[in-house]
Amino acid sequence: MIEPEVQKEIEYYKALPCEFNGFIDVPPLDDGVINLVCTVKKPADPVKKWIPTYEFAICKGSEKIGTIRLRIGYGGGDYDCNCYYGGQIYYDIDEKYRGNGYAGRACRLIIPIAKAHKMTKLLITNADTNKASARVCEKLGARFIRKARLPEWFDEYKNGHRYSNIFEWSL
Repeated sequence: MIEPEVQKEIEYYKALPCEFNGFIDVPPLDDGVINLVCTVKKPADPVKKWIPTYEFAICKGSEKIGTIRLRIGYGGGDYDCNCYYGGQIYYDIDEKYRGNGYAGRACRLIIPIAKAHKMTKLLITNADTNKASARVCEKLGARFIRKARLPEWFDEYKNGHRYSNIFEWSL
């Protein structure tokens, strides 16, 4: 059961603009410190109710130092709310490279991809105990929406997480 006030937020996000008429040709994504290399373009999966996703290797020079994914859309999942609880952006920086601002840089580099699909806002979520990821969101200027209790059917709940911080990042 999703709380009524959370359901209103989910409906708000699902009504935001988004166009997906296929994956775009990814332009070079480089800020002089890191670059992103598109490794996978995962199409929507109607059976699993997944939305299209771009996956990138985050590279410093020729070395891969992490991963970032961008989901295109605002729904997904059995209750059409996976992006509310799981966000459109997922990032992971290899442990030895953390603390250098690479996740935030990678987020900024994928803005043209989101904008190419007419997206104006992205949700970024993180475990309520992940202070470093919350700090990335704050540095991006993302607005904290809430600490949400994860529904029992959500994958992260099954992995032992109970709460997720939800941030809205206006592009």
